[in-house]
Amino acid sequence: MATEYVMPKLAMAMNEGTINEWLIGHGEKVEQEAPLATVETEKVAYDVTSPTSGYLCIVKDAGETVECDTLIAWFCESPEEVEAYANQGANNDAPDTVTAATESSDNVSKSSPSAANNDSVREDAATAVSAPAPVSVGRIIASPLAKKMARDKDLNLALVQGSGPNGRIVKRDVNDALSRNLHLNTGIAAPTSGPRELARIPIAGMRKVISDRMMQSLQTTAQLSSAWESDITDLMATRAKFVERQDALGTKVSVNAFLIKAMAYAIKQVPIANACREGDDIVVFENINMGIAMSLPGNSEYESGLVVAVLRNVERMGLVEIDIEMKALFERVRGGKGTREDTTGSTITLSSTAGIAPPGMTTTPVLNLPNAALVGPSTPVKRPVVHNGDVVVRTMLPVSFTFDHCLLDGEPAARFMSAMHDALENPELMLA
Repeated sequence: MATEYVMPKLAMAMNEGTINEWLIGHGEKVEQEAPLATVETEKVAYDVTSPTSGYLCIVKDAGETVECDTLIAWFCESPEEVEAYANQGANNDAPDTVTAATESSDNVSKSSPSAANNDSVREDAATAVSAPAPVSVGRIIASPLAKKMARDKDLNLALVQGSGPNGRIVKRDVNDALSRNLHLNTGIAAPTSGPRELARIPIAGMRKVISDRMMQSLQTTAQLSSAWESDITDLMATRAKFVERQDALGTKVSVNAFLIKAMAYAIKQVPIANACREGDDIVVFENINMGIAMSLPGNSEYESGLVVAVLRNVERMGLVEIDIEMKALFERVRGGKGTREDTTGSTITLSSTAGIAPPGMTTTPVLNLPNAALVGPSTPVKRPVVHNGDVVVRTMLPVSFTFDHCLLDGEPAARFMSAMHDALENPELMLA
């Protein structure tokens, strides 16, 4: 008797998950506790292990997003049982299955053509642009997600080659067909007079979570951003001394470590910046859990991801420890080995575009809920400034400060910016 396997609930706030990859193929045998799949939540991707042994019958394909406790696979006792459950799944989909006959063009008769009545079909085909022959014959098996995408985009699944188990058409196959700009039912390329698609990226999985969170942040907070410049010439000289000793220190201390230390210094002067809203209360935190916005690689050059990794208790750390712990955190999260603690519980956020944005550009990032504040440094630029009465070339860093005006008034926000500015221009304050 087969054992069902549902989408696991990997975090308290998790409502749904996306199956990034099955690590065991359909019909293959898996042992208990062996790596089974990679599941992506709203925060991070997790590797999940098999709760039992058996032959895997995949119900939900890679790329599908499903709610927690929804059936995604069966563990069967034999390959024959896998086939039985796979056929059962296909039969359950019967009302939605697509056939080449029922999905053909309106120009083509849906009855079986004979030699006598097929002339009109051939005549219509002769006037059309040459279309690819259907790749599927008879019954077409497709995942529910693939069927929905095909219906939404008016795509004939008879033209799509399935790459899933037993030739099943899955999400990636539909995306591939759409990227080739196939037209409804005929397979004829869409006219070139209009804009031609280069790529089509579904707003799903992590992209949907990012989109929803950004909208929620802007709609539920009174966000205000202010910007300034700090002269970091002395900071860069101080960092160079750390870099010279990187072998002894065990790390090449980064500019981000100085930024985090400067934020911690400013929070000591203005604790209200290290806060969040809980209902009708403003909660000010004693410890500083630094949320660091970081990008994640996507499935193609057109895709990307965003996650906030959390470095905890930075108020207790020196520059070297901050840098070592931060790099280890990044490695875990980017490698899909991060824990729930690595991506939750931030009290303030750093979102740096240094080295990515054009030199001197000011950014105004969106708040990371429920944090009251976010610091957004950009790429430094060398330019002439007045320093000690003389015009000299100095390294200037644009910095923005975004805060929720419901929690933080202008006066404490200005004091926070002034304190951080002082730390960036006088790095000895961070070394005390």
